[in-house]
Amino acid sequence: MAQDYPVRPVRIVSVTSAGSGVDGFSRLMASYLGERLGQGVFIENRPGANSILACDYVAKAAPDGYTLLLASASALAANPYLFKNLPYNANEDFAPIARLSALPVTIVVPATSPYRSLADLADAAHDRPGKLNFGTSTTGYRTMLGAINGAARIDAVDVPYKGTSNLLPDLVGGTIDYGILEVSTAVPLVRANKLRALVVTSPARVATLEDVPTLAEAGLGEATLVSWVGLFAPAGTPQPVIDKLSMLALEFVQTPEAAAHFAQLGTIAYPAGASEFAKAIVEDQAQWKRYITAAGIQAE
Repeated sequence: MAQDYPVRPVRIVSVTSAGSGVDGFSRLMASYLGERLGQGVFIENRPGANSILACDYVAKAAPDGYTLLLASASALAANPYLFKNLPYNANEDFAPIARLSALPVTIVVPATSPYRSLADLADAAHDRPGKLNFGTSTTGYRTMLGAINGAARIDAVDVPYKGTSNLLPDLVGGTIDYGILEVSTAVPLVRANKLRALVVTSPARVATLEDVPTLAEAGLGEATLVSWVGLFAPAGTPQPVIDKLSMLALEFVQTPEAAAHFAQLGTIAYPAGASEFAKAIVEDQAQWKRYITAAGIQAE
């Protein structure tokens, strides 16, 4: 079957908005896969509802390899603990194909903000409890920033947004005091002097934000978390098709084009094949559960 597959175009349904850093990465991958498969591979963006829309759609798609899912850790590792009645089962409805990249995230403020460090932000929040506000684009990042706020003892008001494209204008314009973004999204705005990055959540500093300290350096090492992006198929997709897609996806991660994208935006290659990826998701779910519990967030 893998020899014949595909005989028609392949659709990758993405949980991200068009124009995001991950979207750019996914389109590079789609182009590579299309060339190697000899068929068109295109990206369909289905953002919203904390990735539930895209995940539910793919979970119900035919398991034939022609509808795939590009999703992040929050969709498959965090959502099971954030929502009581998910329309999909993160562990049973999907067949992991490959983990592709890691997504460090950063806490940012408008470039005009007086806050130049996480300590500055914490001090301001201590002086004015409940007066600062922060923006988040997904429940997963809301959980993470809630855990960071708790560790730094920051009392601020959460302003949830439907997606990153909705969050950015208010963040850049100063309508909200701070927010959390993927490094890949933040870097162009930091370079354009529209945002200022205060801290990154990765275990080590990010090359594209080399002057920005880690949470550990800020005294909050327990809040370190790196999200990932991975490729999935509906459960029941034939194993030869999974194996073929996994091989090609992992090949793409090692290409000069992917390396250039990582270097430009601050993401990193984080490859894992199907079986390794499946095991890692279970471990990530336990980690997200700890964060969600620590943040005191109740399942919706």
